[in-house]
Amino acid sequence: PLAGLRTQAELVQREIDAGRSSPDELKRSLAQIARASERAAHMVNQLLSMARAEDAEHALRREPVDLAEVAIDTVRDFVPRALERRIDLGYDGVVPDESRLRVQGHPVLLGELVRNLVDNALLYTPAGGVVTVRVVEDPFGQVVVLQVEDTGPGIAPGEREKVFQPFYRSLGSGVEGSGLGLAIVQEIVQQHDAELTLDDTRVRRAAGGESPDGQGPGARFTIRFPATVAKTA
Repeated sequence: PLAGLRTQAELVQREIDAGRSSPDELKRSLAQIARASERAAHMVNQLLSMARAEDAEHALRREPVDLAEVAIDTVRDFVPRALERRIDLGYDGVVPDESRLRVQGHPVLLGELVRNLVDNALLYTPAGGVVTVRVVEDPFGQVVVLQVEDTGPGIAPGEREKVFQPFYRSLGSGVEGSGLGLAIVQEIVQQHDAELTLDDTRVRRAAGGESPDGQGPGARFTIRFPATVAKTA
């Protein structure tokens, strides 16, 4: 992204010096520069997240975390982007004040985990699709389950291990990204002794891989965290 940003800026400068740049052309060039800088900032943030997730000493500092509260806050942060892309983003699950269980973990890393899952779902879900974040508690008090599911094209079974490798992106997806988001998720899951599974949101058709309404089978990420009972006042 930085190379593209520099190239675009140099082209604009040459066009201005030559007197060949109109206001409309300048606006288009500035918009491209803005998009390139946004991609660069996103990649830097992803690299910092990966560094935090891989820092064992940082990850060892744990405390009881209300995962439902983390999930709801993350969904709120992504609502403007979901509206811009015409995606129905919502939360479905336990209410923080009524949540009985806690995840023993690092709140910053858990927030990064949920953010990367939601970011990934919004990237691959087409306009008119649905992204749902869900937190469910085990009635026996053993685990807290986090799910993030979408109605995008889904992930083929043969790629489901590869998508957690750093910088890996599915060929032909046409989606811009750093390829670090799911690698960060995997690292944080391991740091919290949790279990991660990936499957389809909906049953695939025998041919074409789409449901009758034209949306894809989607991807559903499910993470099971060991739980502790919240202390009462």
